[in-house]
Amino acid sequence: MSELFPALGNFFGLNDEKKIADSGIRNIFTPHQPIAEFDLLLGRKDEVQSLVQTLSTPGQHVLLYGERGVGKSSLANVVADALRVLLQTTVHIKRCDQSDTFESIVRTSLAEVGADLILTGASEEVGGEAGADLKVLKGTVAKRVVAEYQVSHSLSPSTVAEALTDLNGLLVVDEADAIGNREDRRKLAELIKLLSDGGSAYKLMVVGIAETGSELTAAHPSVQRCLRETKLERMSDPELSEIVEAGSEKAGIRFSEKATNLIVALSAGYPHFTHLIALKCAERAVVEDRQMIELNNLQAALQLAVRDAEGTLKRSYDDSTRSGATTMYRDIVGAAARIDTEEFSASALREQIEEVTGNPISQGSLNNYLQRLVTADGSSILQRSAKGVYRFSDPRMKSYVRMSRAA
Repeated sequence: MSELFPALGNFFGLNDEKKIADSGIRNIFTPHQPIAEFDLLLGRKDEVQSLVQTLSTPGQHVLLYGERGVGKSSLANVVADALRVLLQTTVHIKRCDQSDTFESIVRTSLAEVGADLILTGASEEVGGEAGADLKVLKGTVAKRVVAEYQVSHSLSPSTVAEALTDLNGLLVVDEADAIGNREDRRKLAELIKLLSDGGSAYKLMVVGIAETGSELTAAHPSVQRCLRETKLERMSDPELSEIVEAGSEKAGIRFSEKATNLIVALSAGYPHFTHLIALKCAERAVVEDRQMIELNNLQAALQLAVRDAEGTLKRSYDDSTRSGATTMYRDIVGAAARIDTEEFSASALREQIEEVTGNPISQGSLNNYLQRLVTADGSSILQRSAKGVYRFSDPRMKSYVRMSRAA
């Protein structure tokens, strides 16, 4: 049976998979998980420096927000790691989902003072060399926290702030947009204000998908003074090029200038897609024992990238453009993806449709197709921003469509 394994490995592609795994390329280009190491976060050095400086400033906390896919979690990971190393501080990272509450978010931080909300108990054995007086103080605080929690299974921001005030640490609240209850978001904002007002060295970095920072703080009126809001924008073309160039240098392969430029153009500002396309290119190069990736190597890689893209994008695109009678829906969406601006007019869309199909289209005819493709509430692939003005409901769709059309 063992003699058959090499043949079976070739049949199932396992030998190729082993070459890819051994190359380490998937630890360099990482489209499917946030980056965790500073030297792999490419193109965001200014943002790292700014956020580390803010969190090192007394009384200042961070709110990091932006669109899906721009690299918020990766940036937060690297900033947290930098603070852990530079300031020798304790870091807790809480990734939220819809079931999370204010209490579940601060649970690990409260454990630092001996308050266990799961066991609803308190321990005075905190800090091995902290000294007897500090242990007694922390034990008293922990008992007070647990006592309040046992009454109603909830905690006030003031109780949590009092418990954390003497700690030196950082709590990263990632995916804060998933927190279902607006009151829990308000409590987080209130905790930030209380920690700042009390001069605590304990910091919070709240991270989430939002168009405005107030969405993640329930529009708390008094938190602005101590909360540095940072909207993470899409990356510029030079920054996306840096991902390809620096990543390829680490991997020991090279992308031609034309190949790099096409990857950047298809990415439409999203580092996720740059990592995805570059990874698929590099995987094929590893399997084929090539050190150079040229423009003509991209098509096969793009087909793999489209296959591996997020399911919601694929489903939305397929559902919106599927038709047995015409390719026009696909052509209209493809034309919209060619427009570089976030919003575009009907006339600009008609110009691009003519470029794609070679035939002019009247506004009346276009409107007939847009009845299926456009809604005002963002439930379809295109959204109406104003009369005669449109945008992609999910901004990442532009990059996905560009990849699909190029594959």
